[in-house]
Amino acid sequence: MTASTMEAPLALHARTYGTGSRKAIALHCSLAHSGAWRGVAQQLEDDLTITALDLPGHGKSPVWGGHGDLTEETLKALLPLITEPVDLIGHSFGGVLSLLIALEKPEMVRSLSLFEPVLMAVAREDAPELHQWNCAHMDEINAHIEAGDPAMGARIFLRVWGDGRPWDALPEELQKTATRLIPFIGASQPALADDNTNLIPRLGQITAPCVLMDGGQSPALMKTVQDGLAARIPNARRATLATAGHMGPITHAAEVAAEIRKTMAKVPA
Repeated sequence: MTASTMEAPLALHARTYGTGSRKAIALHCSLAHSGAWRGVAQQLEDDLTITALDLPGHGKSPVWGGHGDLTEETLKALLPLITEPVDLIGHSFGGVLSLLIALEKPEMVRSLSLFEPVLMAVAREDAPELHQWNCAHMDEINAHIEAGDPAMGARIFLRVWGDGRPWDALPEELQKTATRLIPFIGASQPALADDNTNLIPRLGQITAPCVLMDGGQSPALMKTVQDGLAARIPNARRATLATAGHMGPITHAAEVAAEIRKTMAKVPA
């Protein structure tokens, strides 16, 4: 593994995994960092050279300055890094960013392997009651942040979207990181809950082979969102990891890697 800093509007830090001749870009979930892909990358180290990027404010990447829209500014930082055909691997918010990249640079995206991209606005159309549940959940989190208690906001967020461990069982460093980064979750909501990027109406333009994975133990909202995405993306298939939750790429790395390999096989390097 090597580490470097890549120049872009926001100079995102990257780790490189593997020695395969085929290139991939991996985008992690909110509150994590590029190291979250280590387990998946180990499974694919002979198949791929994976550039795993730290999103703004995560890992070693610079903090987003709060100017403009978070998702739009993150996309501006990512697009200049896609200079050759790649397989895109994304988790949660990283999965939504992967879909946006596929629309902006279709000629550079060979395949999409996505674990629970959190485009909650799909549920606004397909299951409004689940969308309302998510909005209420986010309102509770934001209320604690605005009241000056981001740690409680992070605790509530990870109760639903964590790896199943209770807050008090998490390492202190992880608690501190989640507390520091929890405002990032709110800043991403215009894209995720409201679709301010107009992504949903454009999903039919994505032609790359795509797998949409979810965990059988994840909130019901995730199945609805992945089913909805698969119905809108022409060359998409679904895969459910029965014993996984939202953090499947970390807890079920081998199974996730197997689905990535199946998807890559549809498009020769």
